[in-house]
Amino acid sequence: MNQSYQNTAPPDLAHLQATMRTIELACSSIQMHVNPSAAEATILSLSQSPQPYQACQFILENSQMPNARFQAAGAIRDAAIREWGFLSTDDKKGLISFCLCFVMQHASSAEGYVQAKVASVAAQLLKRGWLEFTAADKGTFFSQVNQAVAGSHGLDMQFAGIIFLESLVSEFSPSTSTAMGLPKEFHDQCQTSLELDYLKSLYGWAQDAASSVTNRIIASDSAIPEAKVCSAALRLMLQILNWDFRCSKSTVEIGRRGMGVLGVKNDSYSARKTECNLVQPGPSWCDVLITSGHVGWLLRLYGALRQKFSCKGYWLDCPLAVSARKLIVQFCSLTGNIFPAVLLSGLVCFWHMVCFYCEPMPRMMDLMDSHVLRSAV
Repeated sequence: MNQSYQNTAPPDLAHLQATMRTIELACSSIQMHVNPSAAEATILSLSQSPQPYQACQFILENSQMPNARFQAAGAIRDAAIREWGFLSTDDKKGLISFCLCFVMQHASSAEGYVQAKVASVAAQLLKRGWLEFTAADKGTFFSQVNQAVAGSHGLDMQFAGIIFLESLVSEFSPSTSTAMGLPKEFHDQCQTSLELDYLKSLYGWAQDAASSVTNRIIASDSAIPEAKVCSAALRLMLQILNWDFRCSKSTVEIGRRGMGVLGVKNDSYSARKTECNLVQPGPSWCDVLITSGHVGWLLRLYGALRQKFSCKGYWLDCPLAVSARKLIVQFCSLTGNIFPAVLLSGLVCFWHMVCFYCEPMPRMMDLMDSHVLRSAV
């Protein structure tokens, strides 16, 4: 896998170091409010210069100033989007690979915002080339991410892989995608492609990541790094379930956005009352969400955590509890042809009732973990 921009010219070390010092000085000037306009112009010139990739990569790999690395990542994104039509396929893949490798290799870095920025750049560039990359190209990128999310290289890289997938799903979702100066048709095609070919797998990776660390979390008497990974994985699962599933809907269903699947009008009052969107991923998701016992696993996890930590005042607001609770609420909004016919009339109505009338707090757990839900699932 290419890991850098393929520039045939030998690197001019003195020039790269001078560029890095210039950007670092500009970042320091902004922080100290010393001639900020000139400093911002200096940083902008890096993004606007032709093919600044070698200098940006040098800054990312060598600068001791987080803000300089942050700006270098942004410059890679701006330049690559602007020059995309002039870059070779190897150069495009090389820039994405560099960003991914940087995120994974610096997974233990304390500057989380820099890591998040580089991950976001990798996601944006991957989307930009999505329709021109082959399935093998995409498979190479996803294989690297999958290994990280599976925990093959430790908790830090596992967390970094999940953060990248959060950025990726965000970029492919119309409501949170970044403008690239491309027509709506491009974004629609990317959304459809990810939904049909990858989204379910990404959900499965997140689910596996969460389940792989839950036993250690429950068995521990103190805060451990696994909780951070589990919380991030649950957030990713929630993000995916918030996806606007288009491929599972008919043309009539897409056009009739004012009506719920049970024939109840989705007016503003109902939306405020449920505080969640109906989730209709389609029958292909039945195995991972319904028949696999996944819902039962999540409820048991939440129950175990609540029992273990309920005596501590931080329980309701701790990130892991919040992530699990939000995901449980989102499961209440599952509907449509994902359910086997035998469950549709009873289970869906029950879940909607919980979502309408129960507060998303520990009391909801008591109701959802009742004999009715356990026997149905």
